[in-house]
Amino acid sequence: MRIKKKHQAGAAKNFITRTQAVKKLQLSLADFRRICIFKGIYPRAPRSAKKANKGSTAPTTFYYTKDIQYLLHEPVIQKFRDHKIFARKLSRALGRGDVSDAKRLDENRPRYRLDLIVKERYPTFLDAVRDLDDALSMLFLFAAMPASDKVSARVTEDAEKLCNQWMAYVARERLLRKVFVSIKGVYYEAEVKGQEVVWLVPFKFPQNIPTDIDFRIMLTFLEFYTTLLQFVLYRLYANAGIVYPPKIDAAKVQGVGGISAYVMEGKREKESLLQTSTTKKAITESEMASRAQTISTVLNKITDHAAGDTIATLADDDDEEEVTETLDKFTALPSTDTVISDIIPQPDETSPEEIVKTLFSPFTFYVGREVPLEIVEFTILSLGGTVVSESVLDGYLHVDTDALPDAEEVDFDARQREVDALLKKVTHQICDRPALASRVPGRIYVQPQWVFDSLNRGRLVPVDEYAVGATLPPHLSPWGDGAGYDPEDIGKEEEGEESEEEDEEVEGDKEVEGDEEEIEVDEEEEDEEDEALQHQRELESEAKGIIYSSTASKKRKRADKKPKKSAEEKQAEEEKELRKIMMTNKQKKLYNQMQYGIQKKETRRETLKTKRRKLEKNKQNKKRVL
Repeated sequence: MRIKKKHQAGAAKNFITRTQAVKKLQLSLADFRRICIFKGIYPRAPRSAKKANKGSTAPTTFYYTKDIQYLLHEPVIQKFRDHKIFARKLSRALGRGDVSDAKRLDENRPRYRLDLIVKERYPTFLDAVRDLDDALSMLFLFAAMPASDKVSARVTEDAEKLCNQWMAYVARERLLRKVFVSIKGVYYEAEVKGQEVVWLVPFKFPQNIPTDIDFRIMLTFLEFYTTLLQFVLYRLYANAGIVYPPKIDAAKVQGVGGISAYVMEGKREKESLLQTSTTKKAITESEMASRAQTISTVLNKITDHAAGDTIATLADDDDEEEVTETLDKFTALPSTDTVISDIIPQPDETSPEEIVKTLFSPFTFYVGREVPLEIVEFTILSLGGTVVSESVLDGYLHVDTDALPDAEEVDFDARQREVDALLKKVTHQICDRPALASRVPGRIYVQPQWVFDSLNRGRLVPVDEYAVGATLPPHLSPWGDGAGYDPEDIGKEEEGEESEEEDEEVEGDKEVEGDEEEIEVDEEEEDEEDEALQHQRELESEAKGIIYSSTASKKRKRADKKPKKSAEEKQAEEEKELRKIMMTNKQKKLYNQMQYGIQKKETRRETLKTKRRKLEKNKQNKKRVL
């Protein structure tokens, strides 16, 4: 019998410490962290740290041995080693004062690419889209950070450019589904290729860079996420028929900038951001001539009557496409005696997603300068609306002529006429001020929250509650509460419960009035209560015109009333107890933990319901007083 050696199998073989991994890969600790972040390899927690560490109880970081073995043949590791050699040669050349040699080395410095790693980690495009949450949140965070010695200006500019490209695509394709403005920032949810992508955009306030954060690790994540988002954006733009990267309008960048500065140039024609895939296409004369030539060529080749009918049908379909663009209708083959045709589901134009895409299509919004333009503009454009910004118009009308070239002249009268014609189309004005000195007739004045709540509910909410200076309704998260608390659903439940309670109280009052003479107060309970308190209660009830005996009996009846369980509920409880008896101790502990968590959530839900009920009662009392 072969004697088994200790620590040669099991956890000791499956796990490896970080020190051992660094020695095996022959890398520094910083390079080891970088390659682990790029490849998606993270520390693991074994069940028994003592067995994994070969009997030692010292705190250690563990990795899977197979993961480290997998890193041995990674080409990026060789690039890390080449960069070390390059840095050593460059320092020697600079030390010798050989500038030409140092310049030659700098021009030929080793560079690595992460495209193969991205393709390896995300085999399909949907996998990459599904993992965009963290990437977008990280990029938007660095886009809002100021340049410093830890974060260079080039990093923030690249991050801001990618973020604007992403928001421009989402706004053009109308993929935005939910918005929530919180203390941390603005949470967005977009549906891209059937996948829900949620990201956080911080507010554009002056940021204080903390000193206790290792920015080297964050910049490594940012480097990988930048490559990932570039891959995803290129694929999305290509599928939508847009040139990537999109061109930028220099005049708008000098002004407000943002997503409105991006010109979405299609493969056939240029499109502004306000034009969407549902916009009607204008057909030029050359396109009409080419189509006619194609149809005549096909007609010359086909002679039989049936084929001629087919061509006529195709021509009719082509004419329909010229007039308008609608959702395609899928027609199944007719059924026969042996084959039954399948029912093909047709695209629904009245679905909530399609309605949200055109929610603001007939409206033009005038956004005041006190309103955060980036948030409101992105939301309105994603719903098909048109945005007119007060700050943009001011920059358009008041141009610094000294900064312009001598040959360029500005026609201010023509610009003023353009602005006047644009302002006549405004239907809504978004302002965030307590009061307005003057109002334009024909405009609807709302606060910014009206835009967000309309998107979250999928319909145009009433504007009365969002008027200028009005107290706004609570802005709730569209994703609900983690504990299952949804105030809107609970409000509907409470309406039904209150109606039932009122019916019960009316019936109880009738019974008490009929049996007042027969009901007597329990003497033992009266002795237990304090005489002074009871006397005070009797005086208060008499002052209100209520007999104290009837109120006391009513309270006792309500307390004694318990919902009777049906036979099915009793049988279900008995079966539940029998199942608990058959459980092992480990299963019982796990079950009790689950029940404790469920009960805790239910208790919290009931507490919030009680608070909401009190707030509603206070509101009703205030309305009655007014």
